Amino acid sequence: MRYFLASLSLAAIVISLVVAQDADALLAKTFKVYQSLSGLQVKSIIVAEQKMGEMAVKRTINHEAVYQRPNLLRVRWVEEGGKDSVTIVSDGKNLFTQIDPLKQVKKEAAPKTLKEIVRSEGRKSTVIDDLSCFIGEDWKEKVASMKVIGKETIEKQQTTKIQISLKGGGSQTLWVDGNGFIRRSQRRIEQKHPGGAITVTITETVQEVIGNPKLPQGFFTYKIPAGFKQVTEFQVPQMQRPQ
Repeated sequence: MRYFLASLSLAAIVISLVVAQDADALLAKTFKVYQSLSGLQVKSIIVAEQKMGEMAVKRTINHEAVYQRPNLLRVRWVEEGGKDSVTIVSDGKNLFTQIDPLKQVKKEAAPKTLKEIVRSEGRKSTVIDDLSCFIGEDWKEKVASMKVIGKETIEKQQTTKIQISLKGGGSQTLWVDGNGFIRRSQRRIEQKHPGGAITVTITETVQEVIGNPKLPQGFFTYKIPAGFKQVTEFQVPQMQRPQ
């Protein structure tokens, strides 16, 4: 009986090591795929949920992004209902940030690399996603442990599901397809609060991903929309105090 239990324990250890190696190999492949691209186009839906006890807040954002090395990009976020939207464009020389509710556009010199544009002051993302892989952030520095936990179909694509414990805190689940593209990412964070524990869950589901997309001429050219004001710093209207 003792030998039987020991054999079971050894088998469990071997299986866990194999699962971890499978996850490691899959993430290594994913990183290599994104690094091999000169351009990337992604269309996705981001759902951010925050819960504390019976209280819950949910936001849905439509996200479209095109990145081209070394420093070209066109990104747009539109919140559900269209009440808030942001557009960021780098044409290689200038970087434009357009905030629709303010009807303002900030113009500044474009940094020389995409990493400098999306990670100001040398900051790094604590999660693994398509952008972090594309700009070359080392995923191994972010992972405390990981394992493959199954298969699932996302947007008609068969994917492998990977559960990750992050060194920065919290957990992340990735759904990776057979080509190495991330089809869904879910980040979960729990925070302590005097009023109760707060749980934040951010889920991004990719509807379309294209490596090295064929783009029309002038795709990264930006023109300020009619009625918008160009500024060096955003000017937020002051709320008038009641008399």
